[in-house]
Amino acid sequence: MALSILSLWLLLDVVVPCSCDPVTPPAKASNISQTPVIPGAPPFFNNQKFSLSLYKQLPEPKRGKNLIFSPLSIIVPLVLLAFQDKPEARQQVLQDLGFRVTGALDAKAAMQYGKLLGTLLHAEHCGVHTGSLLFIDKTLKPKKTFLTLANSSYNSEVILISFGNHELTKKEIDLALRVKTHGKVTRLGRSQKPPTNVFLVNYNFFKGKWKYPFNPKYTEMRYFSLGHGNSTLVPMMQKIGWFHLQYFSQMHSYVLQLPFTCSISGIFFLPNDGKLKECEKALLEQSFDTWTQPFPLRKRQLFFPKFSIPVALQLERFKHVNSNLRLFNKHMDLSGITLQKAPLRVTTAIHRVELTVDEDGEEEDVSHTQVNPEPGLAALHFNRSFLLLVLDEASSSLLFMGKVVNPTRVNMDTVYRP
Repeated sequence: MALSILSLWLLLDVVVPCSCDPVTPPAKASNISQTPVIPGAPPFFNNQKFSLSLYKQLPEPKRGKNLIFSPLSIIVPLVLLAFQDKPEARQQVLQDLGFRVTGALDAKAAMQYGKLLGTLLHAEHCGVHTGSLLFIDKTLKPKKTFLTLANSSYNSEVILISFGNHELTKKEIDLALRVKTHGKVTRLGRSQKPPTNVFLVNYNFFKGKWKYPFNPKYTEMRYFSLGHGNSTLVPMMQKIGWFHLQYFSQMHSYVLQLPFTCSISGIFFLPNDGKLKECEKALLEQSFDTWTQPFPLRKRQLFFPKFSIPVALQLERFKHVNSNLRLFNKHMDLSGITLQKAPLRVTTAIHRVELTVDEDGEEEDVSHTQVNPEPGLAALHFNRSFLLLVLDEASSSLLFMGKVVNPTRVNMDTVYRP
């Protein structure tokens, strides 16, 4: 039953209208699509509750530090490992992650779940570069069936290394990461503490292209408020157009919907000065259906910062939504991964994410972009701390969630722990 529902979910033909911001108003207001629904049944997968649970467990970052993570990317290795655990544990984990589980969870289901997650994460041509690495002691011999499943369905690679030599272990981890991420990650091995059993690294780098690009000709340095009377200069993009925009008084915030290509949408929350905490609290309590509904179209002069923010999270202490079990708990039975029945569990798990926003878009010709404001035209300045969501439009699954406090801050010295 589970597989038939999954197949139907994947085959649904969903019409996905996209948000617009041309200079002239569109003939018909468009919107971000809502989650596809199987008649008579709830969605097969929805990771919103899981995402909010992770966000609530994050510690308050130090002043001036940004926070970005990819809930959907984190789920991928969790599902892979859940299918190696005991059947009763596997079902609970999948439900906690947001799946509606029915029927047997066999080897075929393991492959299907991985393929589903792959479609939600999108391909590299959409600006998404994601994957996982599982480092296991080279004295163990992984089963070929597990290696095939990890690589073909979960974009995960198993690497055998020498856990007995701590310095050599760090070098081998760093080298593998450098190769796999094309040089973006070079020094995560320092997070590995002996003794260890399975060391997991999950990563997701996103540099999406806007459906309606900004003209780099008009990007200029402008001030971005850091609070407490401080500010910094950031490259600020700008354009004039019609945007899906609404003010929510209970959040003390404007909310802007901006579409990327590949049916990915960004939702950006701009709180009033000094109201970031209140906006954040309201976001965690608000139904996500609010953000997937069509907002009114309003003409604005938009100022939006360029940024590239890398963040690392240490995951092994985080807990599931509906239980007190950690994501990688000591009772997880992964002995079936190897030919020997050796006790295995994830002792260190790092999530590395990087979100990049610039002028690039689907349309190559941006010479027609209007930037000279009309008399009386209101401006929307993202020149202070804001929150963001990046959604897969067809399923409303969260690709990214976070807050931008300083677009120029690169806080790679920080590994967030709950």
